[in-house]
Amino acid sequence: MGKRLIVIGGVAAGMSAAAKAKRTDPEIEPVVYEKTPHISYAACGMPYYIAGDIPDHRSLLARTPDQMAKQGVQVHLRHEVLGFD
Repeated sequence: MGKRLIVIGGVAAGMSAAAKAKRTDPEIEPVVYEKTPHISYAACGMPYYIAGDIPDHRSLLARTPDQMAKQGVQVHLRHEVLGFD
């Protein structure tokens, strides 16, 4: 087994860290665990979505798990990390 990087949280910082690690070291296996059903969304756009200025929440999504998999980053949605060993 090669080097593995575990990232907890799949919003902007977590996804950036995983993608940067893979670019820096192509041999590393980044694995992201995200509690919600979405990754890499524009949280700063949420007030506009709530106000109705942005009608479709999908327009706030920057990346999908499939897109990240093509970059070599494995994503697990709806996984809450309660501890690690």
